[in-house]
Amino acid sequence: MKTPNPKHKIVKRSVKHVFSPEETANLHTEFRQSFANLKSVEAEFDSVKASYKAKTTEAESRMETLNATLQAGFEIRDKNCVLVMDMKAGKKSYYLESALVEGELPEDAEPVLVEAVTDADRQQELIEAEAKFEAQDKIELFKPVGQDSGVLTVGRLAGKWFAALNVKIGTRIIAERLDSEQTSSKKRSVMVERAVNRFQAWVKENLGMEEAKGFKNSSELVKAEHAEREE
Repeated sequence: MKTPNPKHKIVKRSVKHVFSPEETANLHTEFRQSFANLKSVEAEFDSVKASYKAKTTEAESRMETLNATLQAGFEIRDKNCVLVMDMKAGKKSYYLESALVEGELPEDAEPVLVEAVTDADRQQELIEAEAKFEAQDKIELFKPVGQDSGVLTVGRLAGKWFAALNVKIGTRIIAERLDSEQTSSKKRSVMVERAVNRFQAWVKENLGMEEAKGFKNSSELVKAEHAEREE
């Protein structure tokens, strides 16, 4: 490098500078690093935006729900309820458990929900009601043949005997369950006899006199075997 002539005045000015190969390589390296840093910052920014977008959406949704709830004045919640079944009316009513006073529903209690009784409800009610009968006994009316069968069920409830028939002969069916609203007797043998008589009358009506004769001996034997049975 030449030594400046002392006679020359040296000053700094912005002028064109052509990069050397080494400077160019350094600039390429710095450019790549800067580009990578930019992408990293952008990715972080996108993540932050997505996070805040989700929070904003959640807050907006909650506000809409609260607004709708305020407008309606109520919301649906799971609560413990007392279920009252009214089979005759064909409805089931639900009362809040908190409405109970000393374990009982007040006469002026209002149900919070009323639904129609379903076939499944009726079936379950019958099963539960039948389970209350004591000393239940299932008596075979005749020997099963193929799909045909006949069973007489007797049971005791509150000191009274009840009976039910479950018979299938061909396409004809009797399907009963023990029911406290049926006729009853204080004697077990009386209810067995009544049920057998009902079975015999049903057979005559549905199958005719000749077919009924085939079931007479077995059904009469049932009456005889249970006439003196201890209760």
